[in-house]
Amino acid sequence: MVSGGFRKSNHPAIIGFLMPFATAGIASVSVLWGWNDDSPLFFRLTFIVLIPLFLIFGLWLSIKSIPLIQAKGDKDYAYSGLVLNIFFILLYVFSAISIGYIRPR
Repeated sequence: MVSGGFRKSNHPAIIGFLMPFATAGIASVSVLWGWNDDSPLFFRLTFIVLIPLFLIFGLWLSIKSIPLIQAKGDKDYAYSGLVLNIFFILLYVFSAISIGYIRPR
């Protein structure tokens, strides 16, 4: 718990908090880097596989970190990560639905 005056960090809470931002960075880089790419496979792998996996992993880490709050602290990171991951998952789902219905003709 406390050794040398320092508390051990709640690493799942911190990583779970940072995962939505890492996912947004991956999405931004893939759009900017592959904008003129002729390969739709790159976008499909990124947006259909990689981004949901990162968001679900962040949500899992945030949920996993909640029981560790008493022992390790970082309550703010745990709950903020939970809210951010849920928000980004909902944003992803609604974006995927709207892209499916609104297609250029």
